[in-house]
Amino acid sequence: MSFAFDLYVDRPSWLHRLDPRTKLAFVVVSSVLLLSFSSPFVSAAFLLGIHAMLWSGKVPASRLRWAWQRMWPITVLILLLWPIFYPQGTDVVWQVWRVRITTQGLWQGLSTALRVDALAFAFLVLLFSTDQARLVRGLVKLGLPYEWGLTLAIALRYLPTLYGIYAAVSEAQQARGWVIGEGSFVQRIKSYLPILVAVIVTALRLADNLSLALAARGFQPGAKRTHLRELELSPADKVCLPLFAVLLIVFLVVRFRHGLGIW
Repeated sequence: MSFAFDLYVDRPSWLHRLDPRTKLAFVVVSSVLLLSFSSPFVSAAFLLGIHAMLWSGKVPASRLRWAWQRMWPITVLILLLWPIFYPQGTDVVWQVWRVRITTQGLWQGLSTALRVDALAFAFLVLLFSTDQARLVRGLVKLGLPYEWGLTLAIALRYLPTLYGIYAAVSEAQQARGWVIGEGSFVQRIKSYLPILVAVIVTALRLADNLSLALAARGFQPGAKRTHLRELELSPADKVCLPLFAVLLIVFLVVRFRHGLGIW
């Protein structure tokens, strides 16, 4: 059975043609701005804009649904727990004993959930539209040693693969009559042990195959590497990079000089 899985979606779009360094700059700028603003409306606008980018970049709706299926449990937890543990403000909506839920706490929970979602999808803009080889070459162009860039790219590549392995093993065990997640707390933990053992064994096999593949391709740390096609900034990249810098300065001035975008 093949466990191959990759976040990269191969499409002939403007987003895929952008240099990986440009998309890395977009991720950095988006992260700084999202962490600087606390208004839920700003986070929601960023989230909608990122979805518009992904849609115009021809990322399929199935891949966006896959991302939301992984994000919604975190989003729901933030929306539920934030008002309980951070009861800010005096406008109390509901109170039982020491549990106090306020309007400000609800809004802060919504803002935090939207911010986390927007940050996740900002990184997915890079991962959905950049293959592993171009990502490594972009990091190396920025001064990162090739071995470090390769390590990061392999980690990004195989984390979803490990999840795919877990899902496949879990479904195979349940198809054979194995009951997962029922009974007492100890029984629920024990029900996952056969799955974890199979996942660990498969992960070790993947690591061994990866090391053999690198050796077969003549990988040697520290050796000078050449590429058939060098990365070059296109006219679109030369427009986007200054635009990102201008937007970053403008939004930071609006945020810290005029105090806008704070909830």
